[in-house]
Amino acid sequence: MRLGLVVQRYGTDVSGGAELHARQVAEHLTRHADVRVFTTCAHDYLSWRNHYPPGTETLNGVSVERFPVARERDLLDFGRRSELVFGRRHSLDDELAWLDSEGPVSPGLLQRVAAAADEFDYLLVFSIRYHQSYHAALQAPARTVLVPTAERDPTLGLGIFEPLFRNVRGVMYNTPEEQALIEELTGNADVPACVVGVGVDLDRQTSVRRFREAFGVDGPYILYVGRIDANKGCPELFDYMRAYAGTTATPPQLVLIGTPVIPVPADP
Repeated sequence: MRLGLVVQRYGTDVSGGAELHARQVAEHLTRHADVRVFTTCAHDYLSWRNHYPPGTETLNGVSVERFPVARERDLLDFGRRSELVFGRRHSLDDELAWLDSEGPVSPGLLQRVAAAADEFDYLLVFSIRYHQSYHAALQAPARTVLVPTAERDPTLGLGIFEPLFRNVRGVMYNTPEEQALIEELTGNADVPACVVGVGVDLDRQTSVRRFREAFGVDGPYILYVGRIDANKGCPELFDYMRAYAGTTATPPQLVLIGTPVIPVPADP
């Protein structure tokens, strides 16, 4: 079997959840199928600035083709278009313009996916909210399996995505909750789907005691793992933690593992 995998960023030094998920899936599947990854040269998801050289390389046994991003994201333009599509009456053309502004726009990547549509039995397309994923899925919907990696996000309510979810070959969800959310919003319950997720390889040399000593963590703690960002719900997490801490004399510590995109409150 030949599988093409489309994702916005790809690399051993890319820490995004969807991107790590895509890499783990590619590396697991390469034991059973001929897998090729199509991605951009970007490393940073905010600017989409070209970072990696274009061309083909092999990472952990997976063949990866990289294509340049045509332009970096204009955050001011993206903010204005987001305000329009999420806050005011608008058209489908406005939504497509928003998607172009969000990026990453890579004509070479999309041309390669279109040319390769007949080369692969299936295309696994990750992270539906991005430009390359949406347009790649349109190239060969009958062979496309979406891996939406969706979360609580108003993007799912945009009109451009609803027909896409109903016309692809299948959908791979990470959780039953994600599946229920998308099926309710798009009416795609008749599209073949399954909850897959990805396995976790545990390091058997881990030590809770060593962790506590290294980071000064005493007593009970609540652990958050992921990007420390507003769209991950972190401001609410901080507010709830403060509120909870006020109800008990010995509140647990909140321990965060992840890249801070927003400031972490300097609060004991």
